[in-house]
Amino acid sequence: MAAPAALDPEDTMHQNHPAPISGLLERGFETTTSLLASVPADGWDRPSPCADWTVRQVGNHLAGGLTLLARVANGEPVAPEEHDPRLTSGTDHLGSDPAASFAAVAERCLAAFGAPGALERIVSFAAGPVPAAVLADVCLLESLVHGWDIASGAQVSFKPEDAVLDAVTAFSQRAIGAENRANGQFGPALTAAPADPPLTSLLAHLGRQA
Repeated sequence: MAAPAALDPEDTMHQNHPAPISGLLERGFETTTSLLASVPADGWDRPSPCADWTVRQVGNHLAGGLTLLARVANGEPVAPEEHDPRLTSGTDHLGSDPAASFAAVAERCLAAFGAPGALERIVSFAAGPVPAAVLADVCLLESLVHGWDIASGAQVSFKPEDAVLDAVTAFSQRAIGAENRANGQFGPALTAAPADPPLTSLLAHLGRQA
């Protein structure tokens, strides 16, 4: 998955969650933190489903991307080149204890989006002005989908909570369309069978083979 900057804010102006996004973020981040703690030492250098990226590079991209989104939500200036996913994958955000490092990033995100009035703010993003609530949804999507990337590459178990999966699926259906696929951020949607599990169906919508 490419950097979230390419998501079209016009497609995501109205948020409709089955639960408050702050609570979903907390639960989603807890799942991803536990996942990172389960990756074996030899799992980090394995190839991930993201082309040309190792498991560790995906983890670095995830941690770096969430940090950037928290900065944007806080109104901090972000240079245009910081939206380049190659920078977030090539910079070490995980250190010697990936789970602890990610937990610290998660806390920063939760503080940024959980502040009073934070979700109602209009913030400046690469794709233009966007409600901070949209960026919170992007954080949830990134944590879940890249969590799956990490688990798949490292060959460890990953089971997101149903409410988190439902929220990410609803957001993806609203926000990801032809333009996002044309610019290379997502591949063409794959066909999901009616009996496929919800995670498999979500990944198919994102152009990913479970």
